This record gives sequence, C-alpha cells and structure tokens, in this order.
Amino acid sequence: MRDRGFIVALCLFLLMGLCSTALAATPPEERYKNFYADGWFGTYALREFDKIAPAPGVNWFVDDAQDWLSRAQREGWVVKYKPAEAMNGSIILGYHDGLVWVGVAREVTDKGLIFETVMGGDGKPARYWIKFTEIAATIHFQGCILPIRAPGAKQVSPMADYKNIRGSTGSAWPALEFDKIAPKPGFNWQGPEIKWSEDAAEKGWVIGNKPSLIKKGGLLVLFNRATKRTMVAFVRDVFDSTIVFDFVDVPYSRVITARLTTEQLMDANALGGFVFDSVILPERKKR
Repeated sequence: MRDRGFIVALCLFLLMGLCSTALAATPPEERYKNFYADGWFGTYALREFDKIAPAPGVNWFVDDAQDWLSRAQREGWVVKYKPAEAMNGSIILGYHDGLVWVGVAREVTDKGLIFETVMGGDGKPARYWIKFTEIAATIHFQGCILPIRAPGAKQVSPMADYKNIRGSTGSAWPALEFDKIAPKPGFNWQGPEIKWSEDAAEKGWVIGNKPSLIKKGGLLVLFNRATKRTMVAFVRDVFDSTIVFDFVDVPYSRVITARLTTEQLMDANALGGFVFDSVILPERKKR
C-alpha cells in the first residue's frame, strides 16, 4: 500500500524536526466501520474523529485518503485549508507525489499544531507538535476536516435530477455543484452534453478550449471518441498542472474523485478513453 511506503519517509522528517511522546495503543480490532484495518494510520484518525463529531460521523467513501477533503465536504462536513483553522478532533491530511499522510488534531496553539498519528506497524499512536511555518514542507498539508456539520448540510443523491438534466446521465450532479459557486443565472443551457460548451458560450459563459485554461469550479466536458460518449465532471481544485475533478460513476451511483495532469487529460489511456473537450468556467463574459 502506498500509504505504508510513506510512513518510512515521514518518520525521517519527524525524527529531524518533531518531538514525540508515545501514547497508549487502542485495543486492536479487525476493521472500523468496514473501512481499513487497525495498524493503518488513517483508521486511528477516523475513530478519534467519530468520538467528537456529531452523527452520522465518518460517512464518506474512504477508498483513497487523498480525496477525503472533497468527499467529506460533499457529505456535509466543514473543511478548512489553513492549519490554524483546525480544532480538536479534526482530521489532518497531507499529500505529496501520490503519497498520503493522515493525522488527528489535538490542540491548536498560536504558533503550531499538536496532532496524533500512527507511525508504525504496531498500531500505536504518537503525539507531535509542528510549527505552522513548517507544516507545508513537513507533511505537505492540504487541509483538515472539522468535526462540525456545515449549516443546513444534507446528503444529495448523485443520481437526482437537476433543472433540465436527468440524474441517470451522470451530468446533473456536476451541474448542481457548478451552480453552488457560479454567478446567476447558473446553469442555463441545454442540449446534448457534447454541445454544452457551445451553447453555454452563446449564453454568456467563459469557455476554455485547452486544458491549461481549466479553473477551479469549472464544468469539465470529456469525450470518448471510440464510444462517442460524453462525460461531465466538476473541477474541485487545480494544483499547478494537476486537475482534481469529481464525476458520477453511474453504474454504482457514487461520485468519484480523479486527479490527472493536463497532459493526461489528452491521453485516451488515462481515463477509460475519455479526453478533454472543453471546460465551462464559472465566469460570465465581460460586456
């Protein structure tokens, strides 16, 4: 598992820069909430989060920890992107070069963060303190999931219809996410998905015709030339040349988060034959 490989690298960082105090191990269990077995450091964070968080507790798909921030936010949890905004019980996430780090916050001071994580195969958690000025370089901090429900949080089925879009196409949910941040009137075009960008441009929206123009909050239109199928995704974030986007996996009625570089978006082998066609940005054309 790639996360286990990261343990060795992270230990070297921590031995150089952090002060550790061992804590008592939690009783061993086979699995937690049908997620990962104890001994994987993310499981400890999940359990500790649930001790503080209101119901329903951890309710996001945890197959890949690098996508927990976007998935938890979709499921109604408050997500913050500055370490100083963490609180006791928050799940802390770091990500770098395909490697994931997971911990749980215990205290936030004026200069740094005290957190716990499981660092070895014995399943025993340890406590660390790290300065805010060092957290980006040490664990490549990406964000934190607070044990607080967002105001008015409710779970929306990715298969629900939205406006004039049938949920069964997988395109309704990305359009709903687009409307959450786009200026009025929001999604106001129609027709087959492959024509969305063309119609959206006529309706006054800014369109990007190459991957380098993709921005956070955009609607990504992908096309499979072999099957003549179109897929629509919501751009969750952009890191340099890496695009983080969500799309609906229709057969399983769930939302999947993918990370591809702008080069991979043009490679038919990277996403099951789908390649970049265009992006509809959450911006109105200037008159």
